Amino acid sequence: MNLIKHVLILLLIFTKFLAFAQGELITFTILSGALSGLGYYAYDKYKCKYQECCTDEYIPADLDRLEYSLTAKLYGQQIAHETIINALRGHLENHNSHKALVMSFHGTPGTGKNYVVQMIAKAFYKNGVQSNYFHFFNGRNDFPLQRKVDDYQEELYKIIFNGLQQCERSMFVFDEVDKMPEGLLNVLVPFLDYNNYHKSTKNSKSVYQNKAIFIFLSNTGSTKIVQHLKNLWEKGKKREDTKLQDFETLVAGGAFTEKGGFHHSDTIQTSVIDHYVPFLPLEEVHVRKCLVRSFTDRSVIPTEEMLQEALSYLTFGPEPLNLYSMAGCKRIEQKVATIVYRKQSESKPID
Repeated sequence: MNLIKHVLILLLIFTKFLAFAQGELITFTILSGALSGLGYYAYDKYKCKYQECCTDEYIPADLDRLEYSLTAKLYGQQIAHETIINALRGHLENHNSHKALVMSFHGTPGTGKNYVVQMIAKAFYKNGVQSNYFHFFNGRNDFPLQRKVDDYQEELYKIIFNGLQQCERSMFVFDEVDKMPEGLLNVLVPFLDYNNYHKSTKNSKSVYQNKAIFIFLSNTGSTKIVQHLKNLWEKGKKREDTKLQDFETLVAGGAFTEKGGFHHSDTIQTSVIDHYVPFLPLEEVHVRKCLVRSFTDRSVIPTEEMLQEALSYLTFGPEPLNLYSMAGCKRIEQKVATIVYRKQSESKPID
């Protein structure tokens, strides 16, 4: 890198000498500008070989890959699958979008909200969740105290602004929104609203925000999702026939009234959230698929006995029908690991 810069400097000095020697100041100006531009181009090309840049090479946004991952690894979430893919495709194909894409994922634990975010990150960024342009915040860990909400807002504003300065195609994910202080997310509204760019309140700098993606993850509204799905089932409507329209208004209302970061939040009142995505509670058939995948990931073909043992550790509800796993697929990894280890230990010959 230093070698390229030194060579370009020497070329500029040599060009200047020749130009003045021949009295061709105009020629020098043109050559100097061309070489300077060439120098910046060469420097950027060289730099991006060794570190992440805000380019298509590092941000492929491969939605075909995401579609495959969702189809192969996400169970029982046809509404989320369809809504997320269509929202992302629409956002990427609209080169004149006037706002960032904002999605809010709602559902009980273990239904796949974080899992889907990881899939999106892997599809969008070459470095996945390790990308400098993927920003993750956890309500419980990053913003634990209500009395410090003003400090959190100031820091969060800086992170978002600087992140967009670094790359306008950044992604910002907020997990456990229900554990965030009330009012915290109001600071995001200028970045989420209908503006191509946002100008800082403290200096004259501006950032483009219309290519960014914001995703919120929350358990708020999950009780209403479970109850409504059960009601639809009792009326004879199949899970596979449910649509986004069956849940979206319900979820938004629940998020607005329940305690947490969305409680009476400007993000909901100003209608800057584009999609409220329900993650439906998982039934036994879906949990079984999670279990089979977990076993096969450990190179084990599970027997029915092993599957039944793993299922016995899970709680299903609500009473009296007990249709849904209360923790989704969240606790199965540890249970499967225990079962596999025990089976392997039992099969070892005793010395």
